[in-house]
Amino acid sequence: MAMDTLYEYQIWQPEEGEDDINFAISNSHLLPCDCFLFHLRFRHVLQSNHSQEFHTLLNSSLSSSLIPCDVFLASGSSILIAVFSGTGVAQDFLDAAVPDVLSVAADIVCNPLNAGRRIFPLAVSVLVVSLYNEREEIGRVLRESSEQAFKASPACASAIEGLKNLEIDVHGELLIGECRICLDELMNGMEVTQLPCAHFYHRECIVKWLETSHLCPLCRYAMPLS
Repeated sequence: MAMDTLYEYQIWQPEEGEDDINFAISNSHLLPCDCFLFHLRFRHVLQSNHSQEFHTLLNSSLSSSLIPCDVFLASGSSILIAVFSGTGVAQDFLDAAVPDVLSVAADIVCNPLNAGRRIFPLAVSVLVVSLYNEREEIGRVLRESSEQAFKASPACASAIEGLKNLEIDVHGELLIGECRICLDELMNGMEVTQLPCAHFYHRECIVKWLETSHLCPLCRYAMPLS
């Protein structure tokens, strides 16, 4: 899959009233030591390279945890790597973000405005944007199909005939995108044919494609073989 990935992140001390901070602060007298209330907001989206407005959410999570300040400041790197490991972020992101998080955490503890606190809210928001190049991917599939034509297997006729047609209806939008086979524009109100994987094309384009290959040009979803 032809993709580049971009990372954006923010680190800040949330104000009282955000998320579950009030609950934690109201019970801070029960804590045996000063703690960071660490919030992680994570989102990963797939964005088409031809339009920044069209994207698909791949993954999102919101987690909070209490971490003793002395432990976090002493072993923060390993703690953060463990926390981020479940999100699948790249090592380059960890190399850049982890020192920044630790720096902000140290500043929060040393800030005179936080004197007397038992709970130190610390929030990190991460946005991962994977850029999907449809033209490059279609070109790759077409090249592979041409080079390995003898391996291609057409979809069965009944599966092709059973494909559903639908009318594009997106309020306020005129240009929707492109048919990923012929690369002609798709306009609002135009009738298209949708595969079970939810990708849609001009009917004549996808029928001709499936008569040669049973795989969706974009995601390789396998239609029934003839």
